[in-house]
Amino acid sequence: MTIKSLTITEMAYDALKRLKHGDESFSDVIVRVSSERVGAAARYCGALKQSSEDLQKWKSAVKSRRAELDKELVARAKRFAQ
Repeated sequence: MTIKSLTITEMAYDALKRLKHGDESFSDVIVRVSSERVGAAARYCGALKQSSEDLQKWKSAVKSRRAELDKELVARAKRFAQ
């Protein structure tokens, strides 16, 4: 694996840090966010035309992500409450 060093502003670092899920690395965040942004429209266009099985998978993925976000928000609230 090749490693590259990047120089970013503190504002960019803070924004990237807020996007992290759990123990994700910054590289993981960049790859995840860049693929989500590029593929989001293609992934959800025609969602209503999908098969019932595909629609269930999509709904399951949405529920799973919401659960992750709920846990993350609770953890953030606890950190700020301290």
